Amino acid sequence: MKQDNYLLNTLGYLAITIGTLITLLSAVATLNVLVDPFGINWLVAKEGFNAYKPAMYARVRLYKAFEVTRRKPQAIILGTSRTHLGLRCSHEAWAGLEDRCYNLAFDGATTREMYHYLRHAHAGSRLQLVVLGLDTYHLTSAPSFTRPDFDERVLDSPDGRLPGQFISGKLRLLVNMDTLRASLETIASQGHAEPSWFAANGQRLGPVFFHREGEHFLEFGPRAYFDEIDRLEVGFQTEGVARAPVKRSRPPSTVPADPEESSLAYIQRIITFCRAENIDLRIFITPSHAHQLEIAAATGAEPAIENGKRELVRLLAMDASRHRDLRPIRLIDFSGYSSITTETLPVVGSRDEMRFYWDSSHFKEIVGDYVLDRLFDVDSAARPVPSDLGMDLTSDTVEAVLAWQHREQFAYRGRSAADVHKLRSLVQAAAVRE
Repeated sequence: MKQDNYLLNTLGYLAITIGTLITLLSAVATLNVLVDPFGINWLVAKEGFNAYKPAMYARVRLYKAFEVTRRKPQAIILGTSRTHLGLRCSHEAWAGLEDRCYNLAFDGATTREMYHYLRHAHAGSRLQLVVLGLDTYHLTSAPSFTRPDFDERVLDSPDGRLPGQFISGKLRLLVNMDTLRASLETIASQGHAEPSWFAANGQRLGPVFFHREGEHFLEFGPRAYFDEIDRLEVGFQTEGVARAPVKRSRPPSTVPADPEESSLAYIQRIITFCRAENIDLRIFITPSHAHQLEIAAATGAEPAIENGKRELVRLLAMDASRHRDLRPIRLIDFSGYSSITTETLPVVGSRDEMRFYWDSSHFKEIVGDYVLDRLFDVDSAARPVPSDLGMDLTSDTVEAVLAWQHREQFAYRGRSAADVHKLRSLVQAAAVRE
């Protein structure tokens, strides 16, 4: 009898504990749904309660995973922070699709992440057009990885294999303690809202982002900020990904055991997927400032970059041979030395902004407009594209383009000897510290 009472009491306590746990999880989920710190559902948007969502800006991969599903675009832009900042959906290139275009680029995007986000976007709304912006470090046989804040569990798949995973991933976020912490911080931050640098179409608004209170661009001035990014870039290219900040880190330099997992392999997967789904794909190599090119040359990375361009051309040539009845996928290289990428820096101590660049990595929207003009053959009398910006890369042109870029590099080094010497000195000093 005593044993029966003990068992009943134990079961009673267990039932109470389970009930309490369910109640707590329900309360947490309800609060997280209402506050919605990452901008997942937007069921409630109330000033003074949750209208300002600071956590959303720190979890861009997560935010965009749900936002692209909510907006159901038919045209998307893939790339890193350069493309996130520089390309707008209001450009004439998107004629007829302006309201169905979404900038799905984000900081430090790898080709592996781009591939999964492409599939995710296509699962939510059948895509017609994709613009893919590649940085030179994507063109490598090094393994393509994912960043710590990448979560495949919240991504859908067009083949229908992962809907349960997608749903469970969203439910997991609702009862997650990190989400609860972000919800409480969201409520507490409502009196300290900053201007939003997110456009509704996913673009990062440079004039808002770089002019935020406390941002180094505003605090130091454009020239000092440019120099700071140069120093950081030297660190990224000489120290490797392990010691670099997540938001601007570079891939590891090791050779992958499985070439199918390389960065170039995931570009191939993007190409193959777009062909299979009848998606118009346009590819460009981003136009960083010449300082980035000189840092790469000083670290010895230049030959690998050129070989990466050759390999990408080879992949596209193979694709064209398999689809002779379709238009070849266009690849334009904006990464060379041009009148835009060699823009002169303001003098030391100046607070004047550059016309084309925020820093040596990130170009302004006008340069993004030039990119889209060239990719889509848009002829704007008010915005003529410099003739030396952007070269089509094909099997027939790649060697000539690379040779031309070497000639322009030599000319730039003659005009900007002091800048080149300073960058080489930074790289040498970093190598000594290593």
